[in-house]
Amino acid sequence: MPEQRKKLMQMIGVAVRGLDRVDETLAAVAELGKRHGTYEVTDEHYDSVGAALLWTLEKGLEEQFTPDVKEAWTTVYGLLAGTMKGAVVDA
Repeated sequence: MPEQRKKLMQMIGVAVRGLDRVDETLAAVAELGKRHGTYEVTDEHYDSVGAALLWTLEKGLEEQFTPDVKEAWTTVYGLLAGTMKGAVVDA
């Protein structure tokens, strides 16, 4: 799990840095999703990771974790997870 946490944080970093190149970033995320499909990752896994991410941000950011920040992270994670899940369906 420590390696998976590290990889998740790296991918989130890539996504955040790639916000000005959304098409390229989402193409890379889709490829990642295809690989995750071969690992038998399920929708429930994505849901658990999303909940853990939001919890971690809330605890780490404390009062800076405003409703707007939560909404932004929820939207970004939803886009990333949706792209990954969609890539498995399309494969």
